[in-house]
Amino acid sequence: MSIYITRHGLREDWINKAWKLTAARPSDSPLSAAGLQVAKELGLFCKKLDIKHVISSPMERCLQTSTQIADQLDIPIKVDYGVIEWVGPNPRQVDILNPLSNEELKKTYPRVDLSYQPTTKDIPKKETMEELHNRSRIAVEKLMEKFKNEPFIIVSHAATMIALGRGILKDDQYPIRTGVCTLSKFNFDKDQNKWNCEYTENGEQEHWTFRT
Repeated sequence: MSIYITRHGLREDWINKAWKLTAARPSDSPLSAAGLQVAKELGLFCKKLDIKHVISSPMERCLQTSTQIADQLDIPIKVDYGVIEWVGPNPRQVDILNPLSNEELKKTYPRVDLSYQPTTKDIPKKETMEELHNRSRIAVEKLMEKFKNEPFIIVSHAATMIALGRGILKDDQYPIRTGVCTLSKFNFDKDQNKWNCEYTENGEQEHWTFRT
């Protein structure tokens, strides 16, 4: 069994600093043109992989990225709040998570599977690093149980991607890489009875990690 985790593409608000000033949902930036391009490249790469399920954060940048993957694989997108963005313990007003409902998302992203039951319906208002790791560990363990022996990919965010990977490996210090639209692949080694991580760099951009 393999599990893949990736981060969304480059965000519009990274290049257009004024975007948040008029946005209805300032925390929900879409992809930039360059971000959509790298997402398309990721989708083409994923076409070669044996992926049965696409799990996505409900934020639009992740849905846009997930769509590129799901279109290539011709499978639905399962929106899951367990893999949503991390806002930290003291979020600013513009960081408050306010994603569209699945019904609203489906109008733009028709591959959204409205029958899918997420690992949680809670949207965190604030989280310590420990709480993020706990939330992500629970989410990924539920996904591993739900899709037992079926390869799946999670499209998430930098901090959550780190926490999800650490949850799989059961190692809260593992240095997961988080470049946009890069892949971390997790394989279970039956002989050693543990999960291992492989990283696909492909010209990494915008790596992020926790401050120490």
